[in-house]
Amino acid sequence: MKKVFGLCTFICIIAGIFLFLQNPYEIAREQRLLGPSLQHWMGTDYLGRDLFSRLMYGTAYSLGYACLSMIAVVCVSLLLGGLAGSIGGLVDTVITTFADIIVSIPAILFALVFSGLFANSITTVLAALAFSWSGRYIRYIRNLVLDIRKEAFILLAPMRGSEGMHTLIHHVLPSMRPALLSLFVTDIGRIILNISGLAFLGIGVHPPTPELGTILYDGKLYFYAAPGLFIFPGVMLCFVVLVTQTIGLRVKEYGEHNA
Repeated sequence: MKKVFGLCTFICIIAGIFLFLQNPYEIAREQRLLGPSLQHWMGTDYLGRDLFSRLMYGTAYSLGYACLSMIAVVCVSLLLGGLAGSIGGLVDTVITTFADIIVSIPAILFALVFSGLFANSITTVLAALAFSWSGRYIRYIRNLVLDIRKEAFILLAPMRGSEGMHTLIHHVLPSMRPALLSLFVTDIGRIILNISGLAFLGIGVHPPTPELGTILYDGKLYFYAAPGLFIFPGVMLCFVVLVTQTIGLRVKEYGEHNA
């Protein structure tokens, strides 16, 4: 009951913050580079836009982009990793070799290549990150499937009439849910670092979209005149990554405790 109450309180606080945010795109040049005040909690940027509002929207954008990319990673990896662990043989060899090749190439390099070959857009960056991160997940899910298949309830599943894909979907996949969810939440922060780092370099998200990387890029030009424009987005980025890492660790501990 306490957990439900705490979750509801947290949701209400977040909703209340977003209800009172200002338009992150509204330009007011007469209020440019203002310091923190009651009207602008973190001051304003070089165009007079409210920095706090842009950070809140930027965090939401970053989390949304990261979740989209990770969902694509998990969907592809569940298919390929599940097939590799369930079928084995030549299929397993081909899929794991493919995953090893992907893992050996840095994700940012994939994003740079994709942006050069295709459009320099957030869609291209998300596709590149999903492609590059899937290698690690394919290997991880494949190993989870192999471990779970050794459990007694899986070995005895054919006696209950459960075989093949039915066993994989109804018995194997639910058993790997805690471990996979923990890795998913943990890697959201890392994906955000990649997206924001690329946006800082001008790849993927472009101004005036209030993403944490683009806000950092705008703030670096005014570091000495208004250091908050650079410091606040950096602190927010660190905070988001720390929170996702902590939640991922708690999910892992909860899954191990209830295993």
